[in-house]
Amino acid sequence: MAFLKLFRKYGVFIILIALIIVFTIINPVFFSVNNAINLSKQVAIMGIMSVGMTLTLLTGGLDLSMGSIVSFECVTVSMYVTQMGIPAPLAMLMGIISGTIIGLINGILIAKVKVPALIMTLGMQIFLSGLTFTICGGLPVYGVPASLKFIAQKNLFGVLPLSALIMVVVLLIGAFILNKTYFGRYLYAVGSNEEATKLSGINTDKIRILAYTLCGAIVGIAGVVMLARVGSGQPAAGEGYETDVLAACVLGGISLKGGKGHVGKAFIGILIMGVLSNGMSIAGMGDFQQRMVKGLVLILAVVIDCMQYVKVRKKVKEITK
Repeated sequence: MAFLKLFRKYGVFIILIALIIVFTIINPVFFSVNNAINLSKQVAIMGIMSVGMTLTLLTGGLDLSMGSIVSFECVTVSMYVTQMGIPAPLAMLMGIISGTIIGLINGILIAKVKVPALIMTLGMQIFLSGLTFTICGGLPVYGVPASLKFIAQKNLFGVLPLSALIMVVVLLIGAFILNKTYFGRYLYAVGSNEEATKLSGINTDKIRILAYTLCGAIVGIAGVVMLARVGSGQPAAGEGYETDVLAACVLGGISLKGGKGHVGKAFIGILIMGVLSNGMSIAGMGDFQQRMVKGLVLILAVVIDCMQYVKVRKKVKEITK
């Protein structure tokens, strides 16, 4: 019992350390400075996206359109610069704004029209994927200037990738919002008990719309970082990222039922997914096998979340008897 209590409290840290040890034993290259730098670049995009996913999960929703938004940003921002002659800084800002608008649309239809978050964001994912491939004709957009790639190419002090620094800044801002602002408290309140939150005079629809709008803006930032990393407007650049981020967040203790979790543990979940992907690649596992493992991790994370929820309901029933 003591072990189980310890695991529930520090389980994600135990899993992370165990994975690092296992992959280091399999291939010592895994535990090298160069690989650590590569790993930080790999998790930067997911780390940024995890903050947006956290905001939506806390309200009892989720966002499955994140990967398609990233792909859409990659293509449109690269086209702004290469085909329309728009300066790189303005093009990046336009990309973030378009992500914000997509998040706003998601939020309005989920909060006001009461479209289930799963259906709304899945529909947006499919729509954006088709739109992205239509815009670029299914072909990558090449000729992206160095001014758009510097985020992925620049290392501060020769060690810390700029993309990783952007991730840290976004994580800190997310942690500040959740821990130090009324908006953050309202997010937890909406996810924990929406009816009680309404009765206390809080506009829950507004909170939910703001959550999805902020999520869209954050994913817009991730899209710009992705473009810098791949160096061209790839129409499938963000494909599958939403499931990795969702798995990482739930693995990090953010409940699918809403109202529980924080950015710090979500980031540990991101590190677990990053270490898993990086370690499996170094170990020589193929893409199909990696997908199988990630799928199992997602199922495991959801099972753990559901088991904790069942336990809470049992305790509530015992108290109310």
